[in-house]
This record gives sequence, C-alpha cells and structure tokens, in this order.
Amino acid sequence: MIKKLMQLRNTIVALLGIEFVLVLLTYMFLQNRVTLALMIYILIKNVVCIIVLYYLHNMFSETTYSVKEALNNESKNALIFGGIGLIKYDENRNVVWVSDLLHELGIRIVGKKLLEWQPLLAILFEDEDVRTIDINSRKYEVYNSRNNRLLFLKDVTDLTTIEKEYNDQQLCVAYLTIDNYDDSIEYADEQKSVMIETTSRQMIFDWAKDNGIILKRYKEDGYLAVFNERIYRKQVEVRFCILDEFKQKMESIGAVMSLSMGIGRGSKVLRELDELAFSAISLSYSRGGDQVAVKTLDEEIRYFGGNSENSEKANRVRARVISQTLASIVKQSQNILIMGHKQSDLDSFGASLAVAKFAKAFEKDAYVIVDENSLEEKTGNIARRLMAEDLYKGKIISPAKAIDLIDEDTLLICVDNHKPALAISEELLDKAEKIVVIDHHRRGEDFVDSPILTYLEPAASSTVELVVELFEYQRVEIEVLPTEATVMYAGMLVDTNYFRNHVGSRTFQIASKLKEKQANVSRAYEFLQDDYKTTQEKMSISANAYRFGNDILIAYGNEEEIYTRPLLAKVGNELLNIAEIKAVFVAGRVDKDKIAISARSKAEVNVQLIMEKLGGGGHFSMAACQVEEKTVKETIDKLEEAIDQYLDERG
Repeated sequence: MIKKLMQLRNTIVALLGIEFVLVLLTYMFLQNRVTLALMIYILIKNVVCIIVLYYLHNMFSETTYSVKEALNNESKNALIFGGIGLIKYDENRNVVWVSDLLHELGIRIVGKKLLEWQPLLAILFEDEDVRTIDINSRKYEVYNSRNNRLLFLKDVTDLTTIEKEYNDQQLCVAYLTIDNYDDSIEYADEQKSVMIETTSRQMIFDWAKDNGIILKRYKEDGYLAVFNERIYRKQVEVRFCILDEFKQKMESIGAVMSLSMGIGRGSKVLRELDELAFSAISLSYSRGGDQVAVKTLDEEIRYFGGNSENSEKANRVRARVISQTLASIVKQSQNILIMGHKQSDLDSFGASLAVAKFAKAFEKDAYVIVDENSLEEKTGNIARRLMAEDLYKGKIISPAKAIDLIDEDTLLICVDNHKPALAISEELLDKAEKIVVIDHHRRGEDFVDSPILTYLEPAASSTVELVVELFEYQRVEIEVLPTEATVMYAGMLVDTNYFRNHVGSRTFQIASKLKEKQANVSRAYEFLQDDYKTTQEKMSISANAYRFGNDILIAYGNEEEIYTRPLLAKVGNELLNIAEIKAVFVAGRVDKDKIAISARSKAEVNVQLIMEKLGGGGHFSMAACQVEEKTVKETIDKLEEAIDQYLDERG
C-alpha cells in the first residue's frame, strides 16, 4: 500500500514538473507579460502542490501500514499465534504443502488426496465457501481460496464449546398434568386413593430428580417444571419415555391415568416461556392427553407420545357448565348460524340440527348452513329432502345467504370442525364477531381465531353425542322430531363405524336418548346403505390392498378415477375388520389435483400422528389428510415414509 502511494506521489510531481517546463519554454519564445504571469502562477501552484503531497504522504505513512509490510518475515508466527493453518493443493486436489502449525498438530497429509482425507471438504468446491470439520477431536472452520488453491483452517473448538454450553443452558418451562386424576381418586376407596396419590407423585418427583429438573406442584394433579436445553434434548432422545412408564405403573395398581405435558422453549424472556408452556399444555389436553406438546418460538409445534387412545372422561360438571354457558350466549344473541365442515357428513349435519333445536328452545332464529356442492352423497340426499319440507324452508340456508344475515349480534357455532381451512365458509369466520366451537376431533395447530367458547372433547364418539348431552342440563324442553333424531342417530353410526370404534358408556346413553325421542334405528341404517355402483367402487379399491409390515393395510384407488372421501372412509372401516390388521390407510383421487387418504386403526396405532405428518389430522383411531401430488403412487410413497417415521418414533 505504501509503495503504491509513493509511486502515485512521484508520478504527480513529475507531471507538475513537466507542466512548469512547458510554460517556461512558452515564455522564452513569446516573452510577454501574459506568459510571464502564467509561468509565475504555475510555479507557485506546483510548489504548493508538491509540498502538500509530501506532507500528506509522510502523515499517511506514519499511520498506515499493510499487514504484509508489518509482518514481513513474522507471517508464520502470526498464523501460528492466531491458530490458522494452511493447506496447498494442486489442480488434481492433491496436498502439496501444509503449514507448520498443522505439521506440529500431527497433520501430515502431503501427497494425499484432499477429499480422501476429508470428504466433507467436497462442498467447498461446489457452493459453500466455509465448512466446519473435525480433525483430531478439534473443530476447524475451513475457507477455500480456489484461485490460489489454498485452504485456510481456523481452530474454532473453544468458540464452539462455549456456544454449545450457552445453548445447553437456555431455559425451558413445562406444565405437567395427570390425566383422569380426579375421577380415579373420586371412585377409589380410601386405601387405593392413597396408593394412587403417593405412587403418581413419587414417580413424577423421581423422574424430575433423576434428570436434574426443578419441579413444583401447584395443584393436586398439576406441576410446574424448569430445566435446560440439554435435559430437553435428552428427553427427546428417549421420546419422553416417562409417559409410557407412568401409564404402565398406574395400570399396575388398577388406575387408568396418564401424563400430559406442555413445554415452552426458544425464548430468553421468562414470561414468553410461561405463555408458550401454558399454550402447549392446553393443546396437549385438547388432543386427548397422554402426550407432550412442545411450542418453540418461531418453530413448528412438536408432539411426542399419544400412543394410547384417550379413555372416556365422563365429566358431567364440565358438560353442565358448557351447556349453561352456551345457553347464556345464545340468549344474548339475535340470531344463530350453525356451520359444519366441507364435504359435510351425517355427524356434521346431525350436530347442526341438534344445535338448531338447542337455540330454538330459547326462541331464537337458528339457521343451518349447507353447501350443496360440498355435501357427502347420503347427507345431501337427506338435506335436500328436509329443505323441501315447509318446516325447514328458510332454516337450512346457503353460505351466501348466511353472509347476508350476519351482523354484530349474530352467533356463529362451528360443529364437528375447528380448522378454518375445512369450514364450509371461511368468509363467515372472518365476519363473525362471536364464534363457538364444538368438536370431538383432537386439536390441531390450525384453529378458529379467538372463539368465545370452545368445547373440544376427543373422548366423545361424535359431535352429535356432545351436543345432545348438553340437552339434559337445560330446564327448558328441547323438542326433537323423530326425523331429526334419526339423522342424529345416523351421524353417530357413521363416526363410530356402527358402534364398533371409539365408543364409551356415554355413547350408548346418548343413543338411548335419541331412541326415546323416536329415532328410527332401521331407517338410520337405511340412510347409510350403499347402492350397487358404490359397492363396486369399494370392491375395486379393496382389491388393490396390500400389507405394509405385519399388521398394516394400504389400499388405493385407480389413478384416473375420482372418488368421494366418505367412500375411502368406508373402505377403511371394512378392511379394519380383517383379523390381525391394526391400521388401514386408503388413498384415492378426490379431485383433478387432490388426493385424499383416509386412516382407520384399532387401539395400538395412532393414525392421527401419521396423518399430521402429511398435513392432516383427526382422532387417535380415525384421521385423514389431503395432499396435492401428481400421482397416487407418489402419495403412497410419502404415506409409507410417514408410517415408518411414526413406528421409529414410537419404538
């Protein structure tokens, strides 16, 4: 740098000298006052410029010095002191020289192929300029100067260690709750109740102590835990085995109990961690419990566990509170809109009718929203039959009509669905100021924004079951016509696969109530009968079924055929009756560019977790998803990957 400045200074001085000589020669030839004045001016100007140039050069030389000039022969020592090694390679990527530092560290690779010594360096010759590698148990950051065929290696072991230690010490906050604790204690005798209490507590505290977790109990069945990222990663490695261990231990003493956990991480603000953890435990509970939900700031939610179907929790207190709260909200509303999900089935439609009867008991105008272009075939037949009757004219309406009716005093009740993307009309969700959600599916990440009341009960067999149960906690008489009771009964048949799956004592109690309201059971079964064409389609899909592993069946439709989602579900229900089969997945094209998968299982496989990996959701034993793949074959390949991943995670 200094040499270049010196050369520039000398060049400028020479040019100034030449300028003066030219003016002097001009004066000698012309010898007049003008040339004399010009010569004197240029002389003075050039002398001043030269003085300034020399002054600036000297001042700059005193303050500026290049690394090369400063180090001179000390370059080798500087590189050693800075922990930077050099490797020279030739055009064939053979090592031709290593610096003294690397030589002293025992790295003697001259003559070797560079990529044979460190295959990870290959990426430095493609896209990346910097790569971190391990050499003799130390970490080096490597930069490749391709033009000079020179690798620069910087020892970053200490920095990496400090960074890892810093990340390991970041805090996580968790809430733990014991599922079904109150019911287990309430219905146990004194001796067993003491055993349940001491065993559950001791097991949780032992787990915390063994893993270095700070744990405080803040209520009978609730705990607050604080731990660091290192402990969190350890729990992830063992897939939070405390869930299975706790459940098995409680089963051994005759108690049906499990653990739910919500973890907040990824923030340095304690309040944010607490909010993340509280949101996560709420999510875990709403998905049926027996699982861990992890909410990390700016990352997707992760789930662990959920390997058992949640047992029925007949919490009549909660149902009564929900019923009374819903009644209060209905009374304060001018009109009621009731909306199910796209491709509405009989549970969605039957629950909508049930909510309409609930609202009518309080003399409120209630409207059931249906989209005739998005109805399951049998549901569509029933809905159109009812719409033709005088009693229902103007009460079963289209989404467009509903939008005209909505105002600030309107209450929108969403049934059998909590995901905006699956709602009959997302525009209605956006416009409604008061929203209630009633659903029996496990909660997913996508949820209706800010409902004023949420009733999510994954243990219920159907949404019809949830709504009809609310009737008995009202003092007013809720009248249900025989036809309506029959539709509701058919909705329960659909979602329980004819009372075979996902049923509890409450399911049969509600079915009995509907029978008391003159539900025609034979007629309900007739609603669900398939015609000849549908039966043929089911048989063609079943014919393509094959075993995946020992106890899973995968069936698929023909590539060019378009099927309905209910048809895929029916095939899954029927194939699940095969002995030794624990789970069934049925894939088929439901639109030109959409392929759906319907999943059904018995008690040992959580198909909801598998469907969530493909962007879907549902229940432990009943779930589905929709993907936009080019071919059914591609979809099945992804399905098989998701199943393998689930089985690996479950262990």
